[in-house]
Amino acid sequence: MNIVLIRHLFLPCFLASVLIYNTGCACSAHKELNTKNEELRNIHLELRLKEKTITELLDRLSMKDQEIGKLTDELHSARATIEDLKSDIEKLREIDVQVEEKKKEVDNSIVETIPATVPEGTPKTEPTTTEEQNSNQQF
Repeated sequence: MNIVLIRHLFLPCFLASVLIYNTGCACSAHKELNTKNEELRNIHLELRLKEKTITELLDRLSMKDQEIGKLTDELHSARATIEDLKSDIEKLREIDVQVEEKKKEVDNSIVETIPATVPEGTPKTEPTTTEEQNSNQQF
């Protein structure tokens, strides 16, 4: 009877143990799956944050690149202006030299036309001051 009882109980006990084991494995597998899903969500969230950061950095880089372009244009414009000003200064120097030469020519021609001695018939006058001229005008 013990043998029959053991045979009848063995099969259900064996099946129950396999079922409990499989249930435990299923719970364990479910826990592992949940853990992996959570890790995947964390990784996905990190990727979104990194993507957002990269996008912001690219936008800032684009703005800086535009600023560099504007500054480069301003630099080229300033260089062109400097070159124009240098050219204008050189032209003004040439004109100044020409004016000085003309002035010397005029001074020399004036000196040549003025007689060396003052004729005796011309009375010598002394220069008058502004005060003397004003007092003469009052009378």
